[in-house]
Amino acid sequence: MIVLRDGVTREEVIRFYAAYDLRKKKGLPLPTDMDSWPWDDASGLDEKLRENQLKAGVLSAYRTWQLVRFGVEDLLNSAIVNHIFPGAPQALSELASSGKIEDWLPNEEREWWGPIRDGAEPSADWALIARPSVLSERPAKWYLEDGSGRGLALVQRILRFKELDRTAFVYLGSEADKRSSFIASRPELSGRETGLEGLWRRYRDGS
Repeated sequence: MIVLRDGVTREEVIRFYAAYDLRKKKGLPLPTDMDSWPWDDASGLDEKLRENQLKAGVLSAYRTWQLVRFGVEDLLNSAIVNHIFPGAPQALSELASSGKIEDWLPNEEREWWGPIRDGAEPSADWALIARPSVLSERPAKWYLEDGSGRGLALVQRILRFKELDRTAFVYLGSEADKRSSFIASRPELSGRETGLEGLWRRYRDGS
């Protein structure tokens, strides 16, 4: 994993996600009231996300994020949403070992499918959103909160053509907000910070 930028704000990640998701799924612009969203209040942000038919929970659960590049090892160490392969493991490494990735196709047309399938380099406009995994997602180290299909398509391309130098842009949750209901219900995430900020905080606090 290559860290491109530490200390990315929660607002930046939510705005990125909202712009991508609203355009992709509904052809809609960003909400006009986003400047007044409660950016320091995880619960208030969850309410705003739900009001706009956007994913609540993880997006508000981290105060800061990193913008990173995942290499093939990081992608294989990631888990994807469980409904793509019902009843199968979620970790991409295990799905690859079982051969399930080889013939996978998205169940509907996606703007990223053709370019990734044909070898285009995924841009930062298609960045994935990830967090540390929880027990049910192990042995994966990360969970792709948004972009399971994109991550799966890229791993398929990498393995099929042995393009082991390929990477993906990822926003990775760094500093957990303990006031978040998502973090409160998953206490194993509350102490799992990533990046330089997390290392400094653990050193400072003697943990």
